[in-house]
This record gives sequence, C-alpha cells and structure tokens, in this order.
Amino acid sequence: MYARRVDPAAAIGVPAGDVADDAGPVGTAEVDDSERAVADESSGRRGGRLALGMALLVLLAAPLLVALGVLANPRWFPLLDMAQTELRVRDIASSHPPLIGLAGRIGTFGIDSGSHPGPLSFWSLWPFYQLFGATSWALQAAGVMLNLIAIGCALWIAHRRAGTTLMLAVGALIAILTHAYTTDLLTLPWNPYLPVLWWIVFLLAVWSVFLGDLPMLPVAVFAGTFCAQTHIPYLGLVGGLIAVTAGIVIWRAFDSRGEAEARRANRRWGLIGVATGVLLWLPPVIEEFVHSPGNLTVIWRHFSNPPEEAVGVGSGVRDLLTQLNVWRLFTDELASNAGPAEVGGSILPGLLLISAGLITAFVSWRLRHRALVALHAVLGIALVLGFVSASRIFGKVWYYLLLWAWGIAALLVLAVGWTLVVAVRARIPAARTERATRGGQFALVGIALVVVVWTVTDATRTTVQTRRVNDALGAVIPSTAAALRDAAARGDDGPYLLTFQPDPLGIGAQGYGLLNELDRLGFDVRVHELNRAGATRYHAMKPEDARLELHVATGREIERWRARPGFTEIAYVDPRPIEEIAEYERLREQVFADLANAGQEDLMARVDDALLMQGLNESIAPETRRRLDRMLEIGLPTAVFMGPPSGAS
Repeated sequence: MYARRVDPAAAIGVPAGDVADDAGPVGTAEVDDSERAVADESSGRRGGRLALGMALLVLLAAPLLVALGVLANPRWFPLLDMAQTELRVRDIASSHPPLIGLAGRIGTFGIDSGSHPGPLSFWSLWPFYQLFGATSWALQAAGVMLNLIAIGCALWIAHRRAGTTLMLAVGALIAILTHAYTTDLLTLPWNPYLPVLWWIVFLLAVWSVFLGDLPMLPVAVFAGTFCAQTHIPYLGLVGGLIAVTAGIVIWRAFDSRGEAEARRANRRWGLIGVATGVLLWLPPVIEEFVHSPGNLTVIWRHFSNPPEEAVGVGSGVRDLLTQLNVWRLFTDELASNAGPAEVGGSILPGLLLISAGLITAFVSWRLRHRALVALHAVLGIALVLGFVSASRIFGKVWYYLLLWAWGIAALLVLAVGWTLVVAVRARIPAARTERATRGGQFALVGIALVVVVWTVTDATRTTVQTRRVNDALGAVIPSTAAALRDAAARGDDGPYLLTFQPDPLGIGAQGYGLLNELDRLGFDVRVHELNRAGATRYHAMKPEDARLELHVATGREIERWRARPGFTEIAYVDPRPIEEIAEYERLREQVFADLANAGQEDLMARVDDALLMQGLNESIAPETRRRLDRMLEIGLPTAVFMGPPSGAS
C-alpha cells in the first residue's frame, strides 16, 4: 500500500523507508517479502536458497569459462586498444598508475587527445590480472571475472528484491543476454564491452534504492561509476539516474514527516554513497589538477563544442528503437569477431516493447504494486535519458555506442512479464498460486539451461579479433627482442623509440601491440609524443632522447623502409600463403578499377595506406567494400626496422 506521507518516490507509487518489496512473481501485492524471508530462514531454507543461487551462477558462468579455456591457446597478442588496456593495467603497480580511462575519439588528435573519464576498469582488472599470471590471457581472465561478479551481484539484488523466482527470471535474462552479446564480446576486456553487465547491476541497484533499500546505494554508485568511467556513452545515463536517486535520498533524509530512524538511515547511507563516489572519482579529479589541460576539461570542451553536428532527435530515436528489438536477443549475435550487427532495422518491435512497457506500468500502478511501479519508473527514466543520449551522437553511429540499450530492453521484458504475472495471479484462487509459482520457476530454469547449452556450443568457437594480425605480431616479437638484447650488449640499452604509421590494417594496431609486448619483456621502449594519448605520457618520449629507433612497417610501406639509410630490417613475417597473395593482388586491381569507374580515383592511394578505413567508407560501393573486407581478412606482411632516431611518427 502507499505510505501516507508524500515524497518523490511515493509520487510514483513507492513508499519511503521500506526495504522489503512486494513478492511479485512469488506472491501477490499483499505479501511482504520480509515476512517470507523470515519464514524461509526459520524453516531452514536459507541454505537451500544460497545453494540455488550459487548453482545458477555456476550455470551462467559456464559459457564464459569454456570460452576462456578455448582462448588459452594459441597465445593472444593484444592489439591497439587492448594493448593500451594491458599497459595501463600493468601500470597499476608502478609509480604512475592510470588516473583516466582509455584513449577515445575525444578532442583533437595528437598530444592532447582526450580519454574516457576514469580508470576504474583498470584498477578492477588488476587484482585478477595478477592472480592469473599477468599474461595477455590473464587480462581476458580478469575481464571474465568482472563479468561473473556482475552476474552474481545481479542475482543477489534480484533475490533481495523478490525472492527465488525473480532471481531465476534475472538469471534467464542474463543467459539470453550472454548469448546475444556472445562470448567473443564478454571475454574481450575492451572498454565498450566491460560495462554491459555492470549496467544491469546499476539499474537493479537504483531500483532497490527507489524502494528504500539503502545499502544498495553504494552498489549503485560503484556500478554506475564503473560504467561511466569506462565508456563515455554511459556518462549521461548514469549521471541522470544518480541525480534522481540522490534527490529521493535527500528528500527522505530531511522530510520532517518521516520517521526519525528512517531519516537517519537515509542520511547515513547517503553519506556512504557520497564517500564512495568521491573515492572512485578522485583519480580523474587529481589528473585534472596535475595536467593541463586535464582530461575532464578536454571532455567538456569536446561535447560542449562538438567537431560535427549531432545526428539529432529523429535519427537518435530511430537508432535507439532499432536496438530495442527483443527478437534480436534470441536470433542475432549483437557483436562477434565475424562482425558486429548493424545499428539499423525496423523500429516497430521497439515501439511495441515501449508500448507494452507503458501499458504494464499503468497496470502496476493500478495494482499498487510498489516494486513494479519503481522498476517501470527506473526503466522509463533510463529510456528518456537514452533517447537524449542517442540524439547527441555525432559522427558514425557505431554499434558499441548503443550496447546499453539491450540491457534496458531485457529489463523491460522482465517488467512487462512480471506485471502480467501479478495481474493474472490476482484472479487465480490462492490454492493454485503455489503450483503456478513452482511451474514458473521450473520454466525459468529450463529457459536458462537451454540457452546456456546453446551458448556453450558457440563458446567452443570463440577466437580473438583479427587472428591473423595477432599471429603476425607474435611472429616478429622474438627477432625484435633478440635485436634489442644485442643492442644492449653493445651499450645501446635504451630508451628505444618505437614509431609506426596508422597502418593499412588498423590505426597503429601492431605498433601499440609491439610496445605492449616489449614492455612486458622489460625493455625500455616508448612511442613518439604524438601517440602518448594511446600509450600514456609515461610510455612516450621525444625522439632526441632515444638511443635507437624501432619502426613497424606494414604492406607496401616495408619497401620504403628497406630503402631508408641507416635502418636494418630485424624482423619480417608474411602470414599469407602464395594463393592468398595472388588473391589479394587480384582484389586490389579490381578495387582500383571499381574506384576509377566510379570517379573516385582520389581514394586509390588510401587503399594501400588505410585499407581498414576505406572498408568503412560508405561513399564506396557495397561490392567494392566487400572486396576491401576480403583484402583486410587476408592481411599484409609486417616488418620491424632498427636504426638511429629519426623522429618518424
């Protein structure tokens, strides 16, 4: 029932100060979950519930653990963002731990490029990275451990809210999301991927605080901070929901009409939440004061004066609606090494889901079901913030900018289904509700089991991104390391300057990968200052401070460096068999002919220098882009040169 006093939460049908919620799927709106918990504990069922929760967690962990076993061999050599991530995780124990997030497309390219807001993901990965041996595989294992903790937190919050059935329902949804996101995504600790399950935890924790479960406030602050610091698209979403949550807590803390103990509890937990937030945001704030311009300043300037026009409300709404297509959770892989699903498709399923959410929100309000009203309110606020966020995207709308939408869609399905169950149960004789509850629980377990088995089958085929480029990097490392040891024996013991161009296969992907691997081996290797946003200022240097220079060359650039005076080729690999070399050259000629016929001769030179980017160039005909994609799949040779510092970048 509604509380008599009015506060912001009660205005949406949620009374303040009540930790226990209505039973929802495990009971009618008249049953208080706290009474059920007491009854369960007194009858010795607490241990059984814990065992069930642990068994469910183990079941949901199975696909990720299988994928992790598959990834253990052959060895993974992180490239580009992943190499940059491992560098920062390894720096946690150094004299210069990371204070900001991974470099992003923020600000102007160069020395003062911006990064994502904070380093919490690096600090969270570090203990598990060390535990598993500080290898590249350990980085993958650390990412999996963070995802398993997020799954465990989501199950715990669900059980805390409404008992076993809701925990099983959330478990089934996580199983479906795991299959949709794929084990390729969930085993890769890349910053757009790391928050996807913690976003679920954040929404569930905020929902709990709406219902007066104040110990969930620091959980919400941690989960929200993890998302917002790791990938900037979450910043506005988390900030908006935290602001609403803070408003509710503050109102309850100072509302004289409330009970004194409830006011004190809100103040106490409110201060704990603030202290948690201050502690977690301290690193980027420190960085703001010790460097000029600070990263937070760069972010503010970038988004207050963006380099290009935002997509706008119409495109933003359309793009988000396409990502609320629940059917795709069952039928599509949202992202994989075979290529990400496009941001596109019909908006009708999204409109239907939102319509169902609005109708069931009204039904839950009429039923005066506190937990459901609060859940619908949280998801409604998240959707409004999501539409604003999607409309503010500028540039290409990459799929990973909207991964958070699938978490909202999954919880909307939960809210709609739960509301329908409660509405139907209200019309079923009490004698039949227990049997219906048991049947629903078995159905949820069955759904989770079937989807997990399906995902485990897929997990046996998990692989790393761009396997051939990874293997090419691994092939040049031994010769490069041997050359550096010989140089050190001659007295040239570093520091060494590592240079690379934005190569055809990536944006300096192998260059950052080689930096990471040589740093792992203990060599004092640093990049040019122009690349310091990616490598951090502590892994960058001026050319004149170097003893020797290493340069990573790819494709046709190799011949230019072979002709460069003073430089010696110390490593070379061409991963392509003879027939694929011939296929690559044939495709290249076809692409040149296509571009000439289309009047795009100006793009020909970019094929050799920026193959990856031309494959993404939407001004090029689709058939030509398919040829470019195949060329990218075939790959190119890689070489490493050593010589006197030249300042190349």
